[in-house]
Amino acid sequence: MRTDAAAAMLAFLATTAHAFGAKPSPQPTKIESFKWKYPFETEAMANYNAACEASDKFGAHEYTLHQLMDPAPQGLGPWAEGLKAFFTGREYPGGWGGWDRHLHDRSLLKMEYTDMPLKVREWIEEQERTEGAGKGLFGVFEKPKGDDDTIDETVTFSETVDRAADSDRVAIFAPGAIYEILPLWVAEGSNCEEQLSDLSKYQPTHADGAVVAWPSKTSPNQEKLISIKIDANVLAKKEGVEEPVEEKKEEESKEAPAEKKADEKDEL
Repeated sequence: MRTDAAAAMLAFLATTAHAFGAKPSPQPTKIESFKWKYPFETEAMANYNAACEASDKFGAHEYTLHQLMDPAPQGLGPWAEGLKAFFTGREYPGGWGGWDRHLHDRSLLKMEYTDMPLKVREWIEEQERTEGAGKGLFGVFEKPKGDDDTIDETVTFSETVDRAADSDRVAIFAPGAIYEILPLWVAEGSNCEEQLSDLSKYQPTHADGAVVAWPSKTSPNQEKLISIKIDANVLAKKEGVEEPVEEKKEEESKEAPAEKKADEKDEL
């Protein structure tokens, strides 16, 4: 006899394509709206120096939807209903490198809210309060207070935020969400905090004064833990360079081998 939890999981997985805004596919595909690409290739950087560099590492748990109903910390069970409500009707932001593995194999990350830099938390909260372009990229949830507790909705942020409550919260999000604000993760305490905090300078193309960034990661261990390293550069055009070297354009394949190559580039 099917349990309520199992039935709920099957119902969720059956509607995942709708909830995450994509149709099933037998092969991983690239998210069409994903505009970011690895910026540190030798050819791409040929006309630029790094006027300033910053990097940092962060810990997270990485899951797929296979572990949606599993108890924490091996799964996202306590937040399953809240995640279903949070993601319904929203486009999936993509996995690492903007790849979408579809349905059961889609990735989600969980981080302690206090492990996220303050600039990142403030950005998330502002987007949620103001219906900004980044609303819905990061779901912030309370932690369960007991083994049987379920969390059905995200935190609502007021203008005044009680930072003491951050330790009782987690953020759950697709890997693709972090690409939108990578410089904010490494801005604080860096020698270029002002430039990295200004997301208008962060772009996928190289230019004098622009900010480029990229994450790399380890594979999940048995406890689903990963380490994420984020690198960001403020670019300065080299002296005597008039025109930038045209970046090599590689046609993006939608076959699985191309996705594997992208994943391997993301490994530390």
